[in-house]
Amino acid sequence: MDFKQAGLDNLWQKVKEKLAQTLPPNSFQIWIQPLVLLKTEGDRIILGCPNSFFLQWVKRHFYHFLKEAWKQYAPEYNDVIFKTVKNKKKTSIAVPQPTLPLAYPRLCENFTFKEFIVGRTNQYAYTAAYNLANDHLDQPIFFCSDTGLGKSHLSQSIANHMISSGKYTKILYITAEDFTNEMVSALKEHRIHEFKKKYRRDCNVLILENIHFLSGKEKIQTELNYTLDVLWERRKKVVFTSLIYPQNIPGLKKELRSRIESSLMVPIDPPDFKMRLEILRKKAKRKNVLIPENVLEYLAQHIDGDVRRLESAINNIKARSLLQKRAIDLDLAKEVREMFTPRTSKINLSEIKKLVCQHYKINCEDLISKSRQKQIIIPRKLAIYLAKRYLNLSLTELGKNFRRHHSSILNALNSIEKEIKKREFLSREVKYLCKKIEEKM
Repeated sequence: MDFKQAGLDNLWQKVKEKLAQTLPPNSFQIWIQPLVLLKTEGDRIILGCPNSFFLQWVKRHFYHFLKEAWKQYAPEYNDVIFKTVKNKKKTSIAVPQPTLPLAYPRLCENFTFKEFIVGRTNQYAYTAAYNLANDHLDQPIFFCSDTGLGKSHLSQSIANHMISSGKYTKILYITAEDFTNEMVSALKEHRIHEFKKKYRRDCNVLILENIHFLSGKEKIQTELNYTLDVLWERRKKVVFTSLIYPQNIPGLKKELRSRIESSLMVPIDPPDFKMRLEILRKKAKRKNVLIPENVLEYLAQHIDGDVRRLESAINNIKARSLLQKRAIDLDLAKEVREMFTPRTSKINLSEIKKLVCQHYKINCEDLISKSRQKQIIIPRKLAIYLAKRYLNLSLTELGKNFRRHHSSILNALNSIEKEIKKREFLSREVKYLCKKIEEKM
């Protein structure tokens, strides 16, 4: 093996290790582990798949994860290409044949009601979850919020509480993606009867995370709807989580949407200052790092958004203090804060809109209009895509700025990413626009 290939193999191992931490274990084992690194062509990585079905599934659902992981370790490679590979000695691919039940993401032992920090913006969600877990609520619950605001913490708190009480032993906690993967595997291996038995008869509590993932997956939705009918009839407990409400999930079948909408709709909003401060205190205590109160207040004042950003701030301030042998003070806090604050540059949402409009020779008002003309739709989607990529705006923020519902924003992001992969000229235009944006950063 030559030096270049050995280096690539090493990078591929790092990429897989990264994805193993990012993706649910079941998804990684079934769809990533069997992939084989074949070669490179220019700035493209070529990965081998065992068959065309496998290729299409990975391309559709994991392309973005693979591309971003490669970019982190080898930025010179800008694209990932998939090819089917016949079973030869050098490139044999063993597709795993798991038996039901499959291994799902383990419940986090720290995700309990005791560890959940309750504030004004999530008190209703906490109360609903706690009452369901203690059998004081029979209605299914639908938790809805942007990422990092506590949906998974609450859903896993329900499961952990029920397990510790000893009253429930058949609890299925699963993401919508893993539910899909398991059903696909069961169909391929002629074990769909096992799948149905598991979810309809052997289940007392079903917790289904990220249900917006089922957008457009009609067969999966049909099976889930039948499953929910059985669980409803048997008065079993059901919990859903999602980034957006059912009526705004694109490609959700009417029957399933109606079934889910009968749940108790529970929003979770971003934490306010008081709650952010309490989260920082608790995270610092858990990580055994002593942070002065004025530093905590400074971080709470200047770092908003989701809880993960706050936890990351604690991790970074602790690491810098240890590695640089510095006291934890306001100066150090200001350095950490800069990591979570967009760099002062000429790039903002207005500039991105202006750049796109100039490139496509359209009016900026067209981007937020209701026009469905072809010459407007693509620039609008690109502006949304670039705003998400460079400004990391939430679905809510993008929706407000482009006068669109969550579903329209999510649909625009999904569709433009697919179009960029399929249409070479559009890919070139995106690279051009990205270059222009990065020149101003």
